[in-house]
Amino acid sequence: MTFKELQTGDYFRILGMSIGYVYRKTSDNYCTLNDTLQPIRPYTSVRKLTGAELIDYLAQQTTAAEQKPKPVVRLKSRPVPSREKAGSTKYGIIS
Repeated sequence: MTFKELQTGDYFRILGMSIGYVYRKTSDNYCTLNDTLQPIRPYTSVRKLTGAELIDYLAQQTTAAEQKPKPVVRLKSRPVPSREKAGSTKYGIIS
C-alpha cells in the first residue's frame, strides 16, 4: 500500500522503519509523528495499522502521558505588605 492510498486520519508505519514509529496521515502530502508535521512522498510504501495495533498504540500513548510528571509552574512571589503598612509611608498615614 502507498501513502496516497491511505485516508486522512489513518495511522500507519513506513515499511523498513522501526516498529516504534507510528505516523498519522494529515493531508495528501503530510503526516504527523509525535504531533510534528512532516512531508512525505505520495508513493512511499506504508502499512496501515490494524484495529488491534491501533488500540495497543493508543493505550501506550495514554499510559505514557499519565506517567509524565505535569510541569510545575512556579510564580515569583513578592512579600505582600501587611494591612497596617499598606496605607502608611515614612511620613505618616495616607488618608
